[in-house]
Amino acid sequence: MSVAGIARELNERGIPCPSRVDRKRNPHRSGQGWTLNTVATILGNPRYTGRQVWDRQARFDDTTTGWAISKKPAHPALVSDADFVAAQAIRAARPTRDGSVRVYLPAGLLLCGLCRRRMDSHWVNGRSGYRCRHGYNSTKPRSRDAPKNLYLREDHLLDELMRQLSTRLVFCA
Repeated sequence: MSVAGIARELNERGIPCPSRVDRKRNPHRSGQGWTLNTVATILGNPRYTGRQVWDRQARFDDTTTGWAISKKPAHPALVSDADFVAAQAIRAARPTRDGSVRVYLPAGLLLCGLCRRRMDSHWVNGRSGYRCRHGYNSTKPRSRDAPKNLYLREDHLLDELMRQLSTRLVFCA
């Protein structure tokens, strides 16, 4: 099931979202229902395996910094390590309707030059690409002053990368 499908299912079942259950910790959220971002964040959070997690915030000046995750459980797990790893594998390589898996070569490595957010990989018109929606998601209307979406085709991106590298590399015999 997709992240959107999970959010829809939770809302249809009337299962309260975290911000509705814990208003004190989430006064800035509406608490009206599950969102795509909430579901995606929960699915990708190793804390639900019982581990303590530190340094989770994205850093635009140092994208190589990884999360620090405790080796031993710090609290009771809500999901097993095996189920968590399986969910990450499914999210990383979602099969298409015909069963094939799409590969996005620089996925997770591209930052938008306008807003510095990490670009999303996506499939459109039969090819892979990357996009930045500048903070827009499908649960909120876009503000009038928000920049338009940025789209890059992967083949164009890789061609330009190879062109740039070929003019800067020196090969030794």
